[in-house]
Amino acid sequence: MNPPLKTAALGPLLFGFACAQVPPTAERDPSLPTIKLGGYTFHAETFGDPSLPPLIVVHGGPGGDYPYLLSLAALADEYHVLFYDQRSSGLSPREEHPDPSIEAFVRDLDSFVEWHGGGERVRLIGHSWGGMIVTAYLARHPNKVSHAVIAEPGMLHPESAQAMLTVLRKHQTFWKKLSILPIILRSLFVSSKDGHERMDSIATQIMGSGEGPPYQCPGEKLPAGLFRRAGYATMKATVIPLMSDPSLFRDDYTLGLQKYAGKTLLLSSSCSFIGYDFQERFHRSRFSLGTQHVKIEGTGHNMLTTKPAESLAIIRPFLR
Repeated sequence: MNPPLKTAALGPLLFGFACAQVPPTAERDPSLPTIKLGGYTFHAETFGDPSLPPLIVVHGGPGGDYPYLLSLAALADEYHVLFYDQRSSGLSPREEHPDPSIEAFVRDLDSFVEWHGGGERVRLIGHSWGGMIVTAYLARHPNKVSHAVIAEPGMLHPESAQAMLTVLRKHQTFWKKLSILPIILRSLFVSSKDGHERMDSIATQIMGSGEGPPYQCPGEKLPAGLFRRAGYATMKATVIPLMSDPSLFRDDYTLGLQKYAGKTLLLSSSCSFIGYDFQERFHRSRFSLGTQHVKIEGTGHNMLTTKPAESLAIIRPFLR
């Protein structure tokens, strides 16, 4: 191949690397909607009339962001819906050493419950990691919630953590790790202002690259651009150590859950390895007898994104 043709072939690749960017967090982009609570400025926004019953959506991760759950904004015709990027996640400002304990995330959620609820009980929807946070919140603040939708939480106690992490570790093959190399190379071309952009770009692309098992149905692929910016620092502080040593997960988020007298909907998919069967085996018995457990067919872990109409058809009547 002569030099001009070689340059032409490399051009699109280099252009793609040069265009690899992540959006700035709220501290560097004043146009982003924010809510300041407890001295920290969260990237957050609300939908619906403030006079409507309060509903808070808690995204997955750890380290994810909320745009992939914006199909739930359709509930704003009946509720005042709040979405927020968790601390050091999404477009919320980065902390160098975020607190990895579930208690830190529960405290932040409680701040939003107090602010958004205005003294009345709220409705909560938590997906994946967000479902873990919501479960822990119900156990610690049972009288502040009237309805809770918990969509496919991964780990609620040591036994389910061991089961989930064992499967994930089996999927971390040599070829799987090798496939990440282009993502790492691409991150080298990301400009950095807050010092987190490059690692966040890697985390964002990995989080959004799920196709097929173990989380999705065979052949099912997540929509492009599902996540805007993941928080690597939060991932590093929470879930990454567990991949090396699952025994580090020692908490039981369901302790105290029996004090919660509100309504609970457990939502699962048919294809995810932590879907309906997993939830029935490890988690269903930890919730009250009145808990509804519903399976959404033909989709995987991101059912709220991939099957929004089907999900809302179940969630909406439950919240009423």
